[in-house]
Amino acid sequence: MHHTKDKGDLAAAKVIADLVEKEYSVFVPVVTEHAPFDLIAYKNGKCYRIQAKYSCDGTLKNKSNWADKNGCHEKKYKSDDFDFYGLYLPDINKVVYPSITFGGCGIRTTPPKSPNPFYWWEDFIDLTEVALKRTYKEFGVDLTTRKVNPDSRIHTRKVERPSKEELGKLVWEKPTAQIGRDFGVSDKAVEKWCKAYGIEKPPRGYWVKKAYIKVEVKLTEPVENIKSSITNAS
Repeated sequence: MHHTKDKGDLAAAKVIADLVEKEYSVFVPVVTEHAPFDLIAYKNGKCYRIQAKYSCDGTLKNKSNWADKNGCHEKKYKSDDFDFYGLYLPDINKVVYPSITFGGCGIRTTPPKSPNPFYWWEDFIDLTEVALKRTYKEFGVDLTTRKVNPDSRIHTRKVERPSKEELGKLVWEKPTAQIGRDFGVSDKAVEKWCKAYGIEKPPRGYWVKKAYIKVEVKLTEPVENIKSSITNAS
């Protein structure tokens, strides 16, 4: 499902069904479509204004967005625009009800693999004004077993790194400082590339020895032979 209106309609339907199951009477404004809330839930003599939302990642948006013939618009919610979110979480097919004060926060349906505290969805199954953040320890998450993907931040790189094959040849053809200058990065960055790829670098002193050892090599001779000659000479 991709269309924003379809998602909004589904969220409203899920919220209505859930509130009715919780024995609320639900009313939908019909006079205007521009009210800051979508539904009114009534129970035990009290009315609650509900803003229905669809969220794949549990984020509670604290502003509304819409488009018309004049373009796209955005308006931040005021503290008295409504009382509670009715947040539909499609990954677990559940509705949660954080108060408007939680706007801008996120509600998780799976424990994160990080030490940062977080809000848990089960703490919002009823209309909720106050909730404490949870920690990964409550869910038995072992952070020591996490593995870092060396390519997980590739989209943030300012310089495109060479391929593993290309870098594997370059480290035996020129020092890392020279490779770094060629790519516009530091030699430390090149060392990190090698570590990420699992590439073996020349041993310490390799380039000093190469500068003083004359090795007769034909122009067409493979780099592997150069490495072997210098290693044997050392």
